[in-house]
Amino acid sequence: MQGEIGVFFPLIVLRSLDSSDSSLSQKSSVLRMLEKVCKDSQMLADMFVNYDCDIDGPNLFERMVSALSRIAHGSQSADRAAVASSQTVSVKGSSIQCLVSILKSLVDWEQARRDSSNHGSVAESHDDGASARSLATDETKVQEDGRNQFERAKAHKSTMEAAISEFNRKPAKGVEYLLSNKLIENKASSVAQFLKSNASLDKVMIGEYLGQHEEFPLDVMHAYVDSMKFSGLKFDAAIREFLKGFRLPGEAQKIDRIMEKFAERYCADNPGLFKNADTAYILAYAVIMLNTDAHNPMVWPKMSKSDFVRLNTASDEEECAPKELLEELYDSIINEEIKMKDDLHAAKTSKVRPEIEEKGRLVNILNLALPRLKSASDTKAESEKIIKQTQAVFKNQGQKRGVFHVAQQVELVRPMLEAVGWPLLATFSVTMEEGDNKPRVVLCMEGFKAGIHLTRVLGMETMRYAFLTSLVRFTFLHAPREMRSKNVEALRTLLALADMDMDALQDAWTAVLECVSRLEYITSVPSMAATVMQGSNQISRDSVVQSLKELSGKPAEQVFVNSVKLPSDSIVEFFDGLCTISAEELKQTPPRVFSLQKLVEISYYNMARIRLVWARIWSVLAQHFIAAGSHHDEKVAMYAIDSLRQLGMKYLERAELNKFTFQNDILKPFVILMRNSRSEKIRGLIVDCIVQLIKSKVGSIKSGWRCVFMIFTAAADDENEYIVESAFENVEQVILEHFDQVVGDCFMDCVNCLIGFANNKCTSRISLKAIALLRICEDRLAEGFIPGGSVKPVDVLPEANFDVTEHYWFPMLAGLSDLTLDSRPEVRHCALEVLFDLLNERGHKFSSPFWESIFHRVLFPIFDHVRHAGRDGLSSGDDWLRDTSIHSLQLICNLFNTFYKEVSFMLPPLLGLLLECAKKTDQTVVSIALGALVHLIEVGGHQFSDGDWETLLKSIRDASYTTQPLELLNSLGFQKTSNQQLLSRESETDASSYHDIREGEASISNNGEQEGHQETSPRIGLENSEGLPSPSGRAQPAVSPSNQTFGQRFMGNMMGNLLVRSLTSKPKGKMDDVAPPSPAKTPEADGADKTEEEENPMMETVRSKCITQLLLLGAIDSIQKRYWSKLQATQQIAIMDILLSLLEFASSYNSPSNLRTRMHHIPPERPPLNLLRQELAGTTIYLEILHKSTVHNGANGSSEETNGSSVESDQQEKLRSLAEGKLVSFCGNILKEASDLQPSNGETASADIHRVLDLRAPVIMKVLNGMCIMDAQIFKKHLREFYPLITKLICCDQMDVRGALGDLFSKQLTPLMP
Repeated sequence: MQGEIGVFFPLIVLRSLDSSDSSLSQKSSVLRMLEKVCKDSQMLADMFVNYDCDIDGPNLFERMVSALSRIAHGSQSADRAAVASSQTVSVKGSSIQCLVSILKSLVDWEQARRDSSNHGSVAESHDDGASARSLATDETKVQEDGRNQFERAKAHKSTMEAAISEFNRKPAKGVEYLLSNKLIENKASSVAQFLKSNASLDKVMIGEYLGQHEEFPLDVMHAYVDSMKFSGLKFDAAIREFLKGFRLPGEAQKIDRIMEKFAERYCADNPGLFKNADTAYILAYAVIMLNTDAHNPMVWPKMSKSDFVRLNTASDEEECAPKELLEELYDSIINEEIKMKDDLHAAKTSKVRPEIEEKGRLVNILNLALPRLKSASDTKAESEKIIKQTQAVFKNQGQKRGVFHVAQQVELVRPMLEAVGWPLLATFSVTMEEGDNKPRVVLCMEGFKAGIHLTRVLGMETMRYAFLTSLVRFTFLHAPREMRSKNVEALRTLLALADMDMDALQDAWTAVLECVSRLEYITSVPSMAATVMQGSNQISRDSVVQSLKELSGKPAEQVFVNSVKLPSDSIVEFFDGLCTISAEELKQTPPRVFSLQKLVEISYYNMARIRLVWARIWSVLAQHFIAAGSHHDEKVAMYAIDSLRQLGMKYLERAELNKFTFQNDILKPFVILMRNSRSEKIRGLIVDCIVQLIKSKVGSIKSGWRCVFMIFTAAADDENEYIVESAFENVEQVILEHFDQVVGDCFMDCVNCLIGFANNKCTSRISLKAIALLRICEDRLAEGFIPGGSVKPVDVLPEANFDVTEHYWFPMLAGLSDLTLDSRPEVRHCALEVLFDLLNERGHKFSSPFWESIFHRVLFPIFDHVRHAGRDGLSSGDDWLRDTSIHSLQLICNLFNTFYKEVSFMLPPLLGLLLECAKKTDQTVVSIALGALVHLIEVGGHQFSDGDWETLLKSIRDASYTTQPLELLNSLGFQKTSNQQLLSRESETDASSYHDIREGEASISNNGEQEGHQETSPRIGLENSEGLPSPSGRAQPAVSPSNQTFGQRFMGNMMGNLLVRSLTSKPKGKMDDVAPPSPAKTPEADGADKTEEEENPMMETVRSKCITQLLLLGAIDSIQKRYWSKLQATQQIAIMDILLSLLEFASSYNSPSNLRTRMHHIPPERPPLNLLRQELAGTTIYLEILHKSTVHNGANGSSEETNGSSVESDQQEKLRSLAEGKLVSFCGNILKEASDLQPSNGETASADIHRVLDLRAPVIMKVLNGMCIMDAQIFKKHLREFYPLITKLICCDQMDVRGALGDLFSKQLTPLMP
């Protein structure tokens, strides 16, 4: 019966539905019959399998749905008056009922087949009544092929129909589509065969394609013509046969190409009929023109037979067609027009064929059920034609029996729904928009539910989303003024879906939840409820509002309660959608928190889900709570933060194992809000929430400690004292009572938190407590309370231990280092104490790489402000920086000496730091640095290796060269008197510091006795100065000046600020004669001097360098006094060279000729610019080391006594010889310079010479005193050189020089006399 059904179903059923001539009663009868068909799911499936999936069969299922859809739309009614009739309404209702029944049948069939748990099979039933048999003998092949063959067949058919539709629009595109989908081969003959054999192609488009001039279409046209056989056909019959399959294009060139090929093919099939193909071509063209002339009513007058014969007769009879043939052709064309096959029929169907209009479906080969307006004669002719076609079909069916397939596969539902789903959706949508007919609305809602369920089960996401969004749109909650009862039904259906078929919503949850939010808004706000159905009667409005309120109760609430039933992916979509709606609510004015509240509720409902799912949920929730907590309305923000607290506490009820971090993720929004919020109330609330969370869940917190400390760290930066104190109290409680829980990575967050509190400027009390807690953390760390943090001995795998140690210890040390620069003295000193106490206590277990990191990244940065001080140096307001730097330098030197074995490799960078500061122009910076250098040498020099001494001496030599005041050698000393006065005054002041310290030291005499003519200057401030604070914080007793080293007194002077004196201060005793002070100045003069100093930056540079040179001399003096005997000969020679370099520069500048020259540029009462202080200090030290080097071994200490090797003796002898030469040369030069100042016999010395001699007298005296203790053998050996110079000084006017000369005579010359 397959063939019969394929004929009669379109002829009887579909034609009645499509035809506008069919009466409403006739349609009603057909619809009643179709209702039974639509309720039979097996019948629908069989119809689809046997016809819609057959490439040659009509799309009965698809066309039936299309016909029902058109009736439901009302597009088939021609009588306007009948539209409103009850019968029309009934017809529409019946059609909708049929459509809904189809969907329900598909749902039932899908469920039944899926429940049967078999893959289905397809049985075949032959037309001769034979029993059903299997499609294949192999059962496995049956199951596999059965699942796919109909889907493949339907897909192939759909693709073919799409290609035909594309060809009928644009032939070239259609051919490309066919080739790309491999429906035909990429050969001209294959395309030509397709054009000939496919009856659904538009004949006009075939002609257009064949007439194209491109290469491939031209090949197709040739193949098309070559496939035709014209043997034995008359010329007119051949043309008629040729033009049956297409319509000639309208362009003459295209016609020309087609007719040329026809003429060639006709002559090839009928040789000898025409002399050549040109004759056939001309005659074919003439026939086409005659056909147009004879049968086109617009052409007049008509062509006569004689005219036709005459026009086609040439002068050469052999070149033209016979006259008889021409007359025969004329009669044939006049009597019967040349028409394309089904010309009129195809022209009409191409406009109204529903398959092409909707989806390009394959046109039914019977061309039935196509609505058109026809006359009675046309109807009769069509009926006769249908009868003939039906007979032909039956005849063909008799020759080839068909196979009727019984569908049993669940997979068939998908292609069936794909075929009719969109028309069904369009029908339901149009019906909902047309009116408020409740029965039809209810039917549409059933259709929506069935469609959404099917698309969800079958995984048809696009169609499912379209059904859902259409249903949401019909709720009209976005436009309550237009809402009607049908919209309430749509909302009811949507909520029912959310309750019964939640899985179907998936990515549409946002739209569904938006409806719930709007429903709540409309029903809870009276002003919004008043807008519902505005313009309608009060009863209808009240009814709709009441229905909305009912739906906003339990049905709407059930949406959230049932969220626990959602699968993992869907629950994430649910939360994401609700967050989106909540964000929109918060943007409203005033903001709404309905969805925010629901977020908390459903979080409680779903708290039991696995952690993996909760992580995905929280990634959505966290971002939303951060946005809500940052809302401009404080009430909303506080509500969001409190909601976040509730969720955090609820989640902390779940135990967390070690190494998991989800607690940290849960609390992270608090951190972000705390850092970003500008509201004190919000920040205070966050701290309160965390405090409450700690108090109630302290035992449950694991990874959450990290966020807790990060929040408190942010609170530590707050300016609100309440927030700071509240946060610190809890940090203190956690560390003191629950430290065992602050483990692992959270320890570092704890340290950072305490450092933050220590840096807070609100109150020093909290800062000091925070530092104390840092020390507690350090103790716990060292004791091994933190896994991996305890310090291991240095010799235990230092490489493996380094990373862990630095990870835990370095942040603490670096934080304390930063605190040493705090402006509050109590905080600064406490941090310094804890830092160095910690290093002294734990340093013996630190590895060398870690020590290197400590020096470079913890200790050296303390002095960055000193190292980077500008030309003006530290300002007067930076006294606390001076104090800190002095104290820190002493501590770092002590630390270096304490751990010398571990950190000896750090000597070069430490010296580099000190000497880099020594090269600064700021006097205070220079003094601090070199004072520390002297302290380092005095305290730790006994541990220095030969390499360390080499490094130290090289650094001092480089510094001495760099800081030479070379500016004095240019025209600076001769520019103007003010410069002379200024530098002279500064030289006095600068040198006074050094001599205040130096004058208490022992003189260069071997027995340590002080010379009687020198007075010890008072040590201002030393006797009364307090001891420097120790790292433990307890004040050390002041050291007696007699027991202090040079470095200690120097550091004490720095603390007492003795180096920064007034410019008018001067040392006491006879040394005042070296550089007489300036006359007393008035305050105005002082102010002028300050102005001059500010205006002469170069003078400040010279002054700084002079100070540096003096301090370097002090460092050298410290070395030679304490460690001379331990130095190698090369090192001793290096010290001599450094001193000689300093002395040569100073003495050359202080030469009598230079002094006399500068005297001419200054008033007589002022001394000239000089470096006498530097020269005198250098001379003292130089003479002392030369004397030490020239004495015999027995006088050089125990080290020389115990070392008697010949190699060392040779070195000492060479050193003694070298020192003797230097000593004799140096003393000789000074004596010669002094003797040159003495006048010749009978001459009187000038005033300039007297002034120069007064200035040079201290140096001359120092040399004479040094010669008094010179080795007697050396003096005797060089007496011939000394004696003339000494005797010339007898007449010197300076009494001090004469006194020193007398001592020399008594000690050296008297013993030589007989």
